[in-house]
Amino acid sequence: MKYLLSALISLSFLYGCSPSIIKIKPEAVNETYSMFGKTPQRNFYTSQSIGDTLIKKWENDVNGGFSYTSVTAYGDYIFASDLSGRVFCFNNNNGKSVGKLRYKGAIFSAPVIEKKNIIFAVASENNNTSNLISYNFILGKETYDIEIKGKVLTEIIKADSSIIFNTDDGKLFKYTFYGEEKWKFDSKSFIHSSPAVDNGIIFLGNDKGEILAVNFIDGKLIYRKKIGEPFYAGATIREGVAFIGNDNGKLYAVDIKSGNIKWEFNSHARITMVPAVKGDTIIVGNLNGDLYAIKKSDGTPIWKIKTEGLLNSTPLIANNSIILPDFNKKFYLINFQTGKIFKTYNLDGRVKLSPVIADSTLFIGYENGNICAYKF
Repeated sequence: MKYLLSALISLSFLYGCSPSIIKIKPEAVNETYSMFGKTPQRNFYTSQSIGDTLIKKWENDVNGGFSYTSVTAYGDYIFASDLSGRVFCFNNNNGKSVGKLRYKGAIFSAPVIEKKNIIFAVASENNNTSNLISYNFILGKETYDIEIKGKVLTEIIKADSSIIFNTDDGKLFKYTFYGEEKWKFDSKSFIHSSPAVDNGIIFLGNDKGEILAVNFIDGKLIYRKKIGEPFYAGATIREGVAFIGNDNGKLYAVDIKSGNIKWEFNSHARITMVPAVKGDTIIVGNLNGDLYAIKKSDGTPIWKIKTEGLLNSTPLIANNSIILPDFNKKFYLINFQTGKIFKTYNLDGRVKLSPVIADSTLFIGYENGNICAYKF
């Protein structure tokens, strides 16, 4: 009886716990969507047209809930991280899980794809540390696992053979793809704003309402300026100008070389989303459910709609449409020119993941870890 019980426990463990592995053999493809916002400057625009009807292709789920991030994509495969410390890989064609990784902690940012590796940070449950991990999904094994002091709660950037990320206690890091630390900058302030990079400058905001610029090459501070209330939103950069919103509802246009404010726009409610840009138009929403189209050149409002929801996930601009997540269990298709909502899709939970289009498929996610794929 003793041996039978032992055998049953062993079998239960064997079949009840799936292995922590992702091992795929994709065809030779380019990285489709390799980080949150696609580029170091953050780009939430695609030239693809989606029409006025989306058809659900598949739906699957991960283990835990999502942070306000997105999936990333490599050819026919989609990667998604969750707050239970998992990274999942799904086949884009049928939605089937082809592997997952399990860690103790929480993953708040999208996995960064670099060639045949995914790079992500796991924030510890019990300690003020994170583990920066690189995993080769062709070989099915880690290439490095580095402990970092502080919790990584914001998005990771890859640029010029390096990755940039910050911890919540205000330290900014630059590592090579191979796990070598190039420099560390201590801002001595709490940071919950995701950085953006352009023209050798790393730009971000902090909890003190300051904007900071750090030299990409050597990690030296270029400037820091107090301009308003705390920043929990990340920035989008276009043509040397950063667009970033803060807790008192203001959207700022900042010259990243000088830190000078070119203009500011008051939305009158807290902004936590990263702005989306197409041409001379910025799309940004606030926690009061207001969505604005604003002129990039001078901050003049073009149109405004009130959704009666809560807008904190960055929308995707697709040709002449806007795909807008709403925390209030839905997402919208909106006419880019007029701001008119022409389609509403209801989901079974609060929408967390920013929309991504990869391989002519739209991906969006809602709480409890559900990912929906739509064809158009």
